[in-house]
Amino acid sequence: MPHMSNIGSNRPSFGDGESFRPSASTPDRRRFLRTGLLAAGTVAAGGLLTACGSSANAVQGRTGSGKTIGVSLNGVNGYTTYLMEGVLKELDGTGYKFVGVQNNFDSSTELGNIQNLLSQGIAGLVVLPTDASTIARAAKVAAAQGVAVSNALWSGKSNADRYFAGVADLDSVEGGRMIGRWLLANVEPGKVIVVQGIVGQGFSERIDKGLDQALAGSGFEIVLRQQGYFDRNTATKIVESGLQAHPDVKAVVSYAASMGDGIAAYLKSAGITDVKHVTSDCDDEMLTWLGTPYLSAARYYSAAQTGQIAVRAVRAKLEGRTPGFLGKVDQTIMTKANMAAVLAAKPYRYKKFASKARI
Repeated sequence: MPHMSNIGSNRPSFGDGESFRPSASTPDRRRFLRTGLLAAGTVAAGGLLTACGSSANAVQGRTGSGKTIGVSLNGVNGYTTYLMEGVLKELDGTGYKFVGVQNNFDSSTELGNIQNLLSQGIAGLVVLPTDASTIARAAKVAAAQGVAVSNALWSGKSNADRYFAGVADLDSVEGGRMIGRWLLANVEPGKVIVVQGIVGQGFSERIDKGLDQALAGSGFEIVLRQQGYFDRNTATKIVESGLQAHPDVKAVVSYAASMGDGIAAYLKSAGITDVKHVTSDCDDEMLTWLGTPYLSAARYYSAAQTGQIAVRAVRAKLEGRTPGFLGKVDQTIMTKANMAAVLAAKPYRYKKFASKARI
């Protein structure tokens, strides 16, 4: 395995005067990222993980021999780890090497990490982006160097799509509608608190759109909508202050299990059982809360499947096949009643690869 230099030693700009914007209105908010949570410039490299396919020495002639696929994760939590497990499952038994970095949910770190991955001669790149516009510019640079790039958190059609080999297509507008329809069927209309992920990715904005569509004219009112940065403590504080300001809230919606776990724990500690809580995706802890008075449902989709879809697009490009651009990520509303069947059909992780997936 070649020596991997310290990722993130430089923070170049990918700016070239071309504007990349999703078809839905998605503002460029690179400056917003974790201003109060992570001082800009304090994290030079995020994390680094290197490995060589399924063995230390790739056999010459095997699929992928001599090629390295980079993985850039927006940060570290259960979801990103499980996505990496999906990538590793897909590469298991091949000759591909891989190198992984995480960016602490900071777009400037993301820029530097990707530039350094490219400088090390990777053949392919899987990105779970921090910021949609940042990754659009990075994908253009990578494509110009002949690097196959896939987007594991696609924010919808844009003029950057021509630089991606493929994308993991999670319909988050429909996901927002699914959450809204569940609220309509299971909760008395009233006030709702919404805890977003990070505005600027395109992910939270699309859920917002679908949720607003589903609840329009229904008697539900979103009285607080705020970014939780996928952080359980931040999300908990949002809900706590929201409930203090609006003690008659009927429901809380969180856009990721990494935040939902903290919210469920807070609701339990505060003895609050009359507020319905719906979260999104899945992690180990979330499954212990689902079906309790502190978490009623989740908009479920598999992090592992997302990682598999994203790296398959890169592999197809590298192996001379024509990848389908849109790789559909399945989603459904999961409750305690259908949890076993949902997880059996589409596992959210592959624990076999857990040790290698830590970045």
